[in-house]
Amino acid sequence: MSDLIARLGVRRNTSAPDSASWLVAAAVLAVVIPANDKIAANDVFFAAHGVSPIAWVAVLAVALIALWLVLAGVLTVLKRRLSPTAYDIAASAIMFVIAWFFAGNVLTETLFTGAPALGPIVGLIVAAAVTLLARRFTMGSPLFIFASLAAVVPVLLSVFAGGAAQAATPLDFDANPDRPSIVWVISDELQYPLVFDGSGEIRPEFPNLKALQADSTTYTHAYSAANYTDYAVPAMLTGISDIAAQGPERMQEVRANIGVVPSLASEYSVVMESPLYRFECDTTDCASVGASADGSLASRMMSFAADSAAIAGRTALARPFSDAFPSLDGKWRDFWSGGDEFGDNAEGNSVSKAIAGLRAAEQAAPTTPIFAFWHTIRTHAPWNVDRDGNEIYPSRLPIVDDAHMVGSNKAGTYSTAELQSIERRLYANSAIDFDRQLGLLVAELKATGRYDNTIIVVTADHGAGITTTADRRIGDTLAQRWTEVAHVPLMVKDPNQTEPVKVVAPRSTGQIAQTVLNAAGAAPSPALDLTPDLSNDLPEGPVFSTVGGGIMTPWVYQGAAEPDPWQPQDLTPLNVDYPFAIGIDQGLLGKPVPTGWVEVATESSDAIPGESSQQLVVITRVPGTCDPAITTGLVSSGGVVTGSVLWQAEGSNTPNRGWAIVPKTDTYNFWCTPTN
Repeated sequence: MSDLIARLGVRRNTSAPDSASWLVAAAVLAVVIPANDKIAANDVFFAAHGVSPIAWVAVLAVALIALWLVLAGVLTVLKRRLSPTAYDIAASAIMFVIAWFFAGNVLTETLFTGAPALGPIVGLIVAAAVTLLARRFTMGSPLFIFASLAAVVPVLLSVFAGGAAQAATPLDFDANPDRPSIVWVISDELQYPLVFDGSGEIRPEFPNLKALQADSTTYTHAYSAANYTDYAVPAMLTGISDIAAQGPERMQEVRANIGVVPSLASEYSVVMESPLYRFECDTTDCASVGASADGSLASRMMSFAADSAAIAGRTALARPFSDAFPSLDGKWRDFWSGGDEFGDNAEGNSVSKAIAGLRAAEQAAPTTPIFAFWHTIRTHAPWNVDRDGNEIYPSRLPIVDDAHMVGSNKAGTYSTAELQSIERRLYANSAIDFDRQLGLLVAELKATGRYDNTIIVVTADHGAGITTTADRRIGDTLAQRWTEVAHVPLMVKDPNQTEPVKVVAPRSTGQIAQTVLNAAGAAPSPALDLTPDLSNDLPEGPVFSTVGGGIMTPWVYQGAAEPDPWQPQDLTPLNVDYPFAIGIDQGLLGKPVPTGWVEVATESSDAIPGESSQQLVVITRVPGTCDPAITTGLVSSGGVVTGSVLWQAEGSNTPNRGWAIVPKTDTYNFWCTPTN
């Protein structure tokens, strides 16, 4: 190494701070600027964290300055403690390794995507050239400054360019003096067969939906565009029915925006209540109540910084380095949590916020029509409430270690029919609570006199399956995928509609946007290429796309039969006092434990805290205590049977784990099936 340094000549750039600037500039060019494409113009990402785009500039500034200080400090210490030659070797080695890392990643992700092995090889040459330049020229500081400006200027320009409404594609509104209001409701992850029976009627468990159906058009075969919220909702708002046909670049743009909403703001007071989507208020009649602002500014900024790092690492680095960062599928926040889209303790009882937004808009501009968007996650996993909407256990994923959902294994799949049943009952409870909240929203519209002259859309982004082998947003089989994941509720109450209508022809949620614009009397410009409205058949039928690793796989509707996956007892339990007593003789409930049952020896018994009178208990039994082939048992309190314990199957990841939801008491005992 010394001989090589001698051949290269004396190091001319002896400034440790300037050498640090070279290193940070390389990071900006290789990682920050590519990540900027995913972050800087992404309104949804900022809204999901409850921060403004300026936060990205602040995070960048803090991170880059901190990185520069660390590198400058290290190089300064090395310079003071080493001889000039030794310092030259150390500084050059650091520069070469870091430049090689970044150059190899950039080349692999750009020029050599088809031959990734060439990226690091050519990167060696680039790194050597950069190292030579860094030895000879004291130009790291200006390079760092210009690279940083290239990263932050686009963000600053977008901020000073104005809000979403100012940047929106204009609509040509008619001169209707009695323009209807719009209420667009998305119940996240709500499947069609949960709320509709085989004839297309709302099930009796959902009285408010049933009442709305009497004034609405029901589309009995409506299908989502995608299996993830961050694709399905923006596609719906943008009028896209086939996301795979749009391509990844177009969908990246779509996912970062809220479709036709800003374009409606010129004629509508806008109300948005959503954990992800927010409309930037440019006028006093806007009431965006959505994006999460929970926690302090410091905590939100920390979360934003962590998620920004996840996006940067996952999108700017090549494999295997990108694999060190969490998956971005289906999310716009909490990438590191391991849970689902909305993180832990997300608010499921959000109708009061939507109603507050309606009232604020009503007060600010009583004669102006309202566009209200209520995106509720009550029906999104984890399904954790009782029939009255009280939390049985905290809203978090995973529920416990190695169990993504109640009764499931680590992957979120179920090993017995009884465990599927307990999750279905929780799912049904969440849908029932959504129905309750919807009733409050409709009552508010009626109380203010807006109900009649309002178009009300009720739908879902996508559904979910209670699966045994696959993700709930994929389905075990193609039939389950179409029946429970792609098939979503869709009811539209047109302004002044008073009679029910039923449409059985297949439709896509991508057709809703044009339908809403028609009701608003708005003609889109050619720049808005929307799927035709719900009165039209699609040329090739609905297309549902599954997304994984950013790859969109389309599935075209074939009209196959969709059997009802719901059992009556999962919708309305046989005994309302013991709603989760599954797989046992109902006659045992409330009576002493029968003779012959064997009490289970447990390693642990965890009664997870909750607000409900129903208690979730997770049990680990001593191996060998019970026959592993028998997966149901009894739960008792004070010697009286209060429900069932459901054991995971012998081949699952935790075969000695049991699940029980029973009336809350001080103690719980568990019993094995008697042996003959």
